[in-house]
Amino acid sequence: MDQRVGEQPRASSITEVERHWLSLCQNGDTSAFQPLLRPHLAGLLALARRHCRDPHWAEDLVQETLVRAYQALPAFRGDSALRTWLFRILVRLAAEPKRWQRGSAGCGQSLAEIDVPDHLDAVAEHDAMARELQDRLDEAMERLTVRQRTALHLRAVEGLDYAAIAVVLQCTPVAARMHVLEARRKVMARVQEHLDP
Repeated sequence: MDQRVGEQPRASSITEVERHWLSLCQNGDTSAFQPLLRPHLAGLLALARRHCRDPHWAEDLVQETLVRAYQALPAFRGDSALRTWLFRILVRLAAEPKRWQRGSAGCGQSLAEIDVPDHLDAVAEHDAMARELQDRLDEAMERLTVRQRTALHLRAVEGLDYAAIAVVLQCTPVAARMHVLEARRKVMARVQEHLDP
């Protein structure tokens, strides 16, 4: 059994560099927002793409996540890792698309300009078989429930432990582990159909 299942989130998982930029942001330095969040953009965009079929909506979801993070940053205490906190904001917004797809409501503050990458640096796909497998994986992921897809993405792509996934999904670490295991089972069954001759 994975020993990390029962772990509770640490009191603070913020790095010293994040603590520095966070302190500047919380003291009114808007230029510190971009260096604070830039390391997390690729992960946010990857998770947003798991929630939105349209890449433009995914970018909008990330932008709205950044707006909400900017607005809530003064109250952020660091009880969880900054990355976990950002993922939690994104997952909450993704669950209620009407709250963020209306446009840029609530963007009236002077948000530091953050460039959302147009694409993630992906491993080059050299042959048709690799593209086919990737298509099958994407299709299998789309068939998962939102919670399973999010849990599997956070575990397999972002490397979060079950305690951090539990914080994002607002469930217990055991439930987070069960979401990951069930998602893996379903994905493997779906992909195996296409691998068998």
